[in-house]
Amino acid sequence: MTQPAPRRPRLEPSTRQPVCGLALYEKTAIGEPAGTVVCVHGSLDRARSFARVARRLESFDVLAYDRRGYQGSRGLGACADLDRHAEDLLEVIERAADRGPVTIFGHSLGGAIALTCAVRAPGAMELVVAYETPLRWLGELGPDWWRPVSSPELEAERFFTMMTSPGSWEHLSDEERSGRAADGPALVADLTMVRREAPFGLDDLAACAVPLCMALGTKSEPAAYAASAELVCSASAHAFTMSVEGARHGAHLSHPDGVATLLHAAMARSLGAEPASR
Repeated sequence: MTQPAPRRPRLEPSTRQPVCGLALYEKTAIGEPAGTVVCVHGSLDRARSFARVARRLESFDVLAYDRRGYQGSRGLGACADLDRHAEDLLEVIERAADRGPVTIFGHSLGGAIALTCAVRAPGAMELVVAYETPLRWLGELGPDWWRPVSSPELEAERFFTMMTSPGSWEHLSDEERSGRAADGPALVADLTMVRREAPFGLDDLAACAVPLCMALGTKSEPAAYAASAELVCSASAHAFTMSVEGARHGAHLSHPDGVATLLHAAMARSLGAEPASR
């Protein structure tokens, strides 16, 4: 009788001590881990959105967490302080310190948090992969998404529709809409934060020796994501760009194979620790 294929480890709620009170999720490597990938989600997202990518990183431990104000970390309250988010990430990285080299995969605003940590604590990680990260404080380099609305709940609906497709909100279940709406205060805090704070500048990037992969989807809009990536690459001799073929902004959901392939390729490229060609 043919034996069923072994079940691949999945991203599950952590059974270990919480980190800063954050809801933490873990996936263990098959065999001895080659390292750890720490995933940082963007606005109106959650740790579980990385589950498909995590399953495809078989040789790596994976850690992901709900940022302050989102989902399982909603009880910590919304946070419009990028420094606080960066401190949280450094605490999560410490959890992974004994499991080999640490790569940070930051999606959208999560990439800004990851880059902030790379500038402030470069010894804590081997590589940052930032996917379509808006960096508005470095210039007009991100989509000007936000205008005030009457409530965080309505902002959550507007943002979700903008990031997916017209009518997508109506296709959610009542429970899903309620959950997204409850994340509205954290979303507003995020969108306020990236316009108010300047956690690092071009000089900081120039001094940062951590390899920085600025990743893009080939089907993404607007081109401002590419402008942000080009600016980082122009400032840092250790930065380079890579892309996920056919993907848009939500690549970790729609193209998990492509994102996993990109992460493996970025790790391989960064091993030489030499200035990357553009």
